[in-house]
Amino acid sequence: MAIRWSAWSKGLVLGTLMLLTLAACGGDDPTPTATQPPPDPTPTATLVPGVPTPTAAPATPTPSFDAAAYFKGKTIRIVANSNPGGGTDAQGRVMSAFLSKWIPGKPRIVFQNQGNKPLAYVYAATKAPKDGTYIAWDSTPQLDFGFNENGQNIKRSTFEFLGSTIDSTRSFTTYDPPGNLGADAATKCLWDFNGVKSTGAGRHGAFLLGEEISDIAEGAPTFLATSYALEQVGAPFKYYAFDVIDTNTVLTKWQQHEINTTVRNSLWYRIPSEFPSWLDDDPLKSKMRVYASMGPGELGANSWGPAHCGYIADHLPSDEAVNTFKSILNPTNYMSKGLWTPPGTPDHIADALSAAFATAFAEDKALLQKYGAIAGEQPIFSGRDYGTKATLENEKLFMGSAAIVEKQKSRLLQKYFPEYIAD
Repeated sequence: MAIRWSAWSKGLVLGTLMLLTLAACGGDDPTPTATQPPPDPTPTATLVPGVPTPTAAPATPTPSFDAAAYFKGKTIRIVANSNPGGGTDAQGRVMSAFLSKWIPGKPRIVFQNQGNKPLAYVYAATKAPKDGTYIAWDSTPQLDFGFNENGQNIKRSTFEFLGSTIDSTRSFTTYDPPGNLGADAATKCLWDFNGVKSTGAGRHGAFLLGEEISDIAEGAPTFLATSYALEQVGAPFKYYAFDVIDTNTVLTKWQQHEINTTVRNSLWYRIPSEFPSWLDDDPLKSKMRVYASMGPGELGANSWGPAHCGYIADHLPSDEAVNTFKSILNPTNYMSKGLWTPPGTPDHIADALSAAFATAFAEDKALLQKYGAIAGEQPIFSGRDYGTKATLENEKLFMGSAAIVEKQKSRLLQKYFPEYIAD
């Protein structure tokens, strides 16, 4: 299969240069300053978006509502629950630079930061205007805020969901399967290793993963869910603890043969542009393979093609195992980079904004190019109906999952990682 992403690397360079010129702004409610769109490059790449599961079309605004007249002359604030400089901040600034022309009436758009996540959550829920002029831009749904005092027990489902921009599905991705696991591993999926103590060949003979010490000690949801799934399908694995294990560290340790596998959502989308030679039609020549979509749902295609293997939950041994896996992983990971208006925002206003966002991410090639360059993956807009339904479902799952998560956390840490349990 040929690589079809000829200009993605150019986009990465443009995105990096653009970030250097974007001004950071902070504080709870700083003085708004206009965000100016950067010069639009001439897109030369054909973007091939992945397909999140599920995706719904944006809601249609109320016919009697004149959105253009309503938003004309207004200023809309998009407020990130992060400090300047991080991924959520950078992606939000790029997005904000393009939105005015897509929202009816072309209102002024300003981008701001409030890095105190609980404070940002409560302000949006209780004090922010409910007229469409305040949009919360959040890295994750933070469902737990709706069930603790820091969030004043205000459920996330009371907010009006507008959309999300990143496919949050994680991939179980292994570097150099023939070299690290043996030639037989080049065409298998994770569940095909059921019951074996070793893959039988290769440099490592097992899936070697890295995790941050703090995440292991605390039993972070993604780490716990991955450990649980590997146990349930009976695949040989071992975790190594590191102080930091971000994507760039993973790539370095792959090259140094310290580990061979990672579970994250961005890498699958980045590889075709950053390391195009790693993917080959001949599995024995390919330096990367996705052994499973780790959820929530099926992993979308990248610019090279579809993911190699399907959803891990479809191959767990029982309904109880599926429920346990989803209870651990989904409530904190079902969405990435979400847009919300405060509770009580009228539906017709939220519908109009959501439709404008959906149109921008469907039609604005420069937005897609620059957002993708900053994010390291293709933006995939999931609309209002999908997010609203998913939030309600995952809140219900979250409320019923606490006991399950604690039970599995205690068991898995004791079984596989006793050295990281505090005395």
